[in-house]
Amino acid sequence: MSELTEHNQQPHRIHIGMRKVKSLLAIVIGFFIWQGIRLFFPDLEIHPVFIYIYGLLEIRDTSEKTKSLGIQRIKATLIAMAIGLPMLMLRIYLHNSLGSVTLETALDVAMILIGSLVTLVLGEKVGCGTMTGLVPVIYIILLVYHADDERYVYALLRALQTVIGVFVAWMLNVVLFPYPNRKKEA
Repeated sequence: MSELTEHNQQPHRIHIGMRKVKSLLAIVIGFFIWQGIRLFFPDLEIHPVFIYIYGLLEIRDTSEKTKSLGIQRIKATLIAMAIGLPMLMLRIYLHNSLGSVTLETALDVAMILIGSLVTLVLGEKVGCGTMTGLVPVIYIILLVYHADDERYVYALLRALQTVIGVFVAWMLNVVLFPYPNRKKEA
């Protein structure tokens, strides 16, 4: 029988640390910021899903990670939009001109491949770091996810919510409740 430490003897103990508290605060703060925006645009959805997601994701285990990865995430979103929105306009124009489902599907695949390559290269060049793989994901979502007339609004709102979510995480994890500086291990 192996020796168990006191910590291992209590596997069902729940620990609610500061990171979990900050994560919950990110949701609440993001919700209220969004409700403030909804005062001017009441037709927007009540729950800002991407604020929740990116507010939670960017509460990292160090303040430095929150800063650097948050900046990378915002860069990734902006690059995807810069390539995705014009490609979306071109896609819609060409779909209206083609009139053939087979040609439209071939066009979609070609635009997904070309745009993914372009966004990967740009993400790498601009310094998206570990978020470089996210750039084509966002691009593909922008290009093919929404089939209605509001896809441009969706793209802009998604970007806005991403920036707000990252900002909320930054405020909580870097400004208001930063982690103590850790000494680098040799």
